[in-house]
Amino acid sequence: MTQTLAPASQPDALDHFDEIITRMAGRSPALFLDYDGTLVPLARRPELAIAPPELLTALSRLAALMPVAVVTGRGRPDVMQMLGVKGIAYAGSHGFDIVDAEGKDLSGDIGDAFLPALREASLALTAFLDPIDGAFLEDKIYSLAIHYREVAPARHDDIAAAVEAEAARHPTLKKAGGKMIHELRPDIEWNKGTAILHVMEAMGLTSDTSMPFYIGDDETDEDGFRAIREIGVGIKVGGGSAPTEAHYSLETPASVWTFLSQLTDNRSQ
Repeated sequence: MTQTLAPASQPDALDHFDEIITRMAGRSPALFLDYDGTLVPLARRPELAIAPPELLTALSRLAALMPVAVVTGRGRPDVMQMLGVKGIAYAGSHGFDIVDAEGKDLSGDIGDAFLPALREASLALTAFLDPIDGAFLEDKIYSLAIHYREVAPARHDDIAAAVEAEAARHPTLKKAGGKMIHELRPDIEWNKGTAILHVMEAMGLTSDTSMPFYIGDDETDEDGFRAIREIGVGIKVGGGSAPTEAHYSLETPASVWTFLSQLTDNRSQ
């Protein structure tokens, strides 16, 4: 049985960098990265979480040294516009919309059957949220994010109840959570973890020759940590009291940049 670790027991990935390199044992790294809260600090609105030029340069350098994929809850077109880095794979909407480093579709029609229900839920929730100050809906094509970070606490339960009601009205959708957001997404066993394994298979990467890294910060990233726990390295960004499947931790997105820089230097030798 896979053991779940508490955040307090996680060693810092920078302090244990040499240990992590030793774990590769001759395998080559394959890097999978969340975006918000991992590569960039969380922002009050998604469009404000802008990647700085030095991060874009770092990702371009990494892509020349190893397979790199961004695996995010954001819509794929959105994160591709935010980053604009060529030569890396992008998996948006928690892996329901994937293209490889050459832009080839890897997701097929896995989420298409759920689009009508998502559109109906989007219309209903947008109408509900419109009069609530600070609330807004982000349509990610294959999932919906309901943001309430700037909403008065007295309305939080109302928003949660409205999302629950839409999930009940559309049995093909399920409710999930994150940092001050609710989400509706297709109710099938497909998530960031299955997306990572799917991308690895599509790229011809096996655990015999490649060691996957996944770096993320949120509840939805646990699926990614869980998927690679026995074959790779999971790194949780930020603290918190929730248990995690990650092996190591990093404090902030700035720490992630430092880790990626060290990984680049190691692979450049």
